[in-house]
Amino acid sequence: MPSWFQEHPAFSIISHTIVVATATWLVSSFVIDENKVNLYKAKAESAESRAEQFNAKISILESDLANLKSENDRYLTWLTSDPKTVPAMEKRIKELEGSLASAALNKVSEHHEGSDQPLVKPKYYEFSKSFMKGETFVDPKTNAVIGISNISIDNTARGTLYIPGSETIELQNVGPGATWKFDKNGVKYQMTVEGVNWLNNTLKASVTEVDKE
Repeated sequence: MPSWFQEHPAFSIISHTIVVATATWLVSSFVIDENKVNLYKAKAESAESRAEQFNAKISILESDLANLKSENDRYLTWLTSDPKTVPAMEKRIKELEGSLASAALNKVSEHHEGSDQPLVKPKYYEFSKSFMKGETFVDPKTNAVIGISNISIDNTARGTLYIPGSETIELQNVGPGATWKFDKNGVKYQMTVEGVNWLNNTLKASVTEVDKE
């Protein structure tokens, strides 16, 4: 007795074709999806490897920069200790200029109105210095201090600030151009963040004497 499949050969062929095509599609889709997963995984691993190399390079550069700065500071200390060297003479010249500025300021304050003697405009005090993250900037005249604990990729810094007559200030997202005014012994000064560099973890700050308002 013939079977149902024998009596309907066309349907059997079509059904078989559909089953084979479906199985082929499923296998192909699985292989393609697995290849995609492997590709994405390989890309992610490659990106992670590059990031690790980038971080390692930054760490090495920071270490080299710190070592160079340490050596430079040591050599500068040696040079300034010898009064015959150029750095020592430059330091002495700045000290003398500061003394002359103070003397000129005192002379101007003593000058009475109506005098026909010309007024001498004093040279205002100014001190600036570059420093690294983790270090502090200390103004030798006013003792104003900036300490930086972190520098962000957008060239902003986080740390603390102390200026005479004020409590310690917590700094958040401070960028170049940030200023704070303060008084010390009747003289007005301005603390300024002149530069922030995330790439080499350095900053520059200054304290300058300003006119009384």
